[in-house]
Amino acid sequence: MTSDAFIDWYRTRTSGRDFTLLAEAFGRAGIHLVQPGFDTAVLLDVEGEQVRLPAERVAELVGLSLGDLTVQWWFTADSDLVCGIVYSGYGWEKHTYFLDALTVREADTVAEVLLGEVRARPEETTALVVDRTGRTAEFDWDAVVGGASTAVPLVPEALLLAEPVAGTLTGLPAKAARSAFAPGLTLVSGPTNGR
Repeated sequence: MTSDAFIDWYRTRTSGRDFTLLAEAFGRAGIHLVQPGFDTAVLLDVEGEQVRLPAERVAELVGLSLGDLTVQWWFTADSDLVCGIVYSGYGWEKHTYFLDALTVREADTVAEVLLGEVRARPEETTALVVDRTGRTAEFDWDAVVGGASTAVPLVPEALLLAEPVAGTLTGLPAKAARSAFAPGLTLVSGPTNGR
């Protein structure tokens, strides 16, 4: 993976129960909240130091929405996926999954799980940006999702948007296409999508 590869999931506020459902979906795919070989989940503090907590407490903290969090998910005891959760004033929160340390297969697994979660409960999603190339890492997706900008000159691998934002996009590449993904969600894809 490139150093800027990421997935941004803009979603409604995650309750503790929502987070538990996500942990179960990741778990079925071999990605665990509890670090293998340990009996705790791991949050990262502002210095990047690990803070070990019971998985139930992590779900509770996510559900309380008291402040930004960084969660480590685990493929193995030594292979992790970092996810930053940021709360916005727009009524959504953003989960950013940093894919740079993952293999292509691991990144594929993360994308498949998140796309499955969005398809299963589309009403919880405002947007999903999948960019395993990192080419749109500097683009201000927050402005697009928040409705402050409608110009999208470069389409990532996958861009899912809820209405009305999906209908207001301008400046798309000439061969960009729109299609229904799930009720209320539009998939925008471009001619150069892929890795």
